[in-house]
Amino acid sequence: MSNTRSLPRLLTEIRACRVCAGSLPLGPRPVLQASASARLLIVGQAPGAKVHASGVPWDDASGERLRDWMGIDAQTFYDAARIALVPMGFCYPGRGGGGDNPPRPECAPLWHERLLALMPDVRLTLLVGQYAQRYFLGNRRKASLTETVEAWREYAPACVPLPHPSPRNTPWLQRHPWFAHDVLPALRERVAEALSQTQHRQQSAVDPHNKEKQKMTQPAITVQRVYEALPEDGQACFLVDRLWPRGMRKEKLAHVSWVKDVAPSTELRQWFHKDPAQWDEFERRYIAELDANRAAWEPIAEASKTRPVVLLYSSHETVRNNATVLRDYLMKKRRK
Repeated sequence: MSNTRSLPRLLTEIRACRVCAGSLPLGPRPVLQASASARLLIVGQAPGAKVHASGVPWDDASGERLRDWMGIDAQTFYDAARIALVPMGFCYPGRGGGGDNPPRPECAPLWHERLLALMPDVRLTLLVGQYAQRYFLGNRRKASLTETVEAWREYAPACVPLPHPSPRNTPWLQRHPWFAHDVLPALRERVAEALSQTQHRQQSAVDPHNKEKQKMTQPAITVQRVYEALPEDGQACFLVDRLWPRGMRKEKLAHVSWVKDVAPSTELRQWFHKDPAQWDEFERRYIAELDANRAAWEPIAEASKTRPVVLLYSSHETVRNNATVLRDYLMKKRRK
């Protein structure tokens, strides 16, 4: 039986499972995404309460940060033909004294081996958090999550171990700046490579006679704080803030293009700073400004056709900032 037919049957079996129903405070609701054609596998912990309610994997602040780390937008992330999202525990495990409970231990032994056997095209696996690393790395795992992530090169090219992108882990990220400097650029490069291989295969099936199209790849568009170490040569860097970064010397950004007109208007920026909870409305208004100001973002879009682009910002907020909105906007424009 082909993987194309047997994987949906297995997913149906998973969703009907009631093995640990009595231990789940909100009842069983497996939340995962899988396809026989997936090239990239993301193994997390377990759904949180918000994800349990929506039924959409990584549909929370952790998912936003993870997508930012990977340098991809939500549309790419939720393309099941390319990316599989398989947590260690498929259902929300409830809360304990220090946050969400650990993933239920029944899921991985019951399902993971069978699922992975039906996804033979996976070329890159992201192990998010200690539970995924313990299960997949076994004795190769270091004594702590920090040491395991710091040794990420040892697990190449098949795996990349990551900390959990939960906002609760922001202090960890602040204590370990090497993660942003060293791991994230390599992560984005490997993700782009894994997904581009999928694009090549799909393009070949649609247009097998056009060899030039088969060779084409789209350089990555990523974001990073301007205060971090600047990317290596070969990447086009754009400062996308309207105000010059506080304390930053001009000479340090001598090779960076400052495109302040692409930033949110002063009025919109000041409005959002007064009420950061209005993120969805800020995003909608900013996109409307971008639609009306093509001349501001077009040079960035043109640069992204030939080389990787990095959007630099100064905000302390690494997920909800104008650079992430601009990145997603540009990637959608480029696909069109």
